Amino acid sequence: MITNLVIFAFITGLLSGGVIVGAIAWSKALLKLNWWKCLLAGLWYLLLLVLVFAAFTLIGEGESVAGWKTLGIATVVMVILGTGLFRILLTGRENI
Repeated sequence: MITNLVIFAFITGLLSGGVIVGAIAWSKALLKLNWWKCLLAGLWYLLLLVLVFAAFTLIGEGESVAGWKTLGIATVVMVILGTGLFRILLTGRENI
């Protein structure tokens, strides 16, 4: 049975492919990335997807207050982690 969640997951998967291709092109053009920097960026993106899916699953299951709280807390955490990751990615790069 195809539900809205299946369609949402399919669209998210398609968009994730585009994000990965774009991130690879961006990293080759602008950044000097080691394997561990690529791993950190991939883990950050995976954590972002898991938190968004978890929040909207809670909302879909009727636990809307818990879902919105999860989404709010996840947004704050992901902005903090994303800022730290951005600073790590820019280390070792010459100023242009």
